[in-house]
Amino acid sequence: MNLRKEWFAYVAKIRRKQQRKTKKECTHREAMKIAATSWPAEKVKLINRSKREARKAAREAKATSPLPAESPEDSAQPLP
Repeated sequence: MNLRKEWFAYVAKIRRKQQRKTKKECTHREAMKIAATSWPAEKVKLINRSKREARKAAREAKATSPLPAESPEDSAQPLP
């Protein structure tokens, strides 16, 4: 995850919201000022989501690659 890209995506989202709210154009710079106040909480959410996805991927990888099971031929003892 690249937080810089996430920051600019968040600013774009805030800019769209602000334009709908005020019915006027909102510059990128104004949107950055508004977004800066709520970014820390959004950043924590993004980091937690990334960690959650990593845990899920690790859990699925572990579940899909179990230890090889013994075949019945291997477990049978040879007759004398």
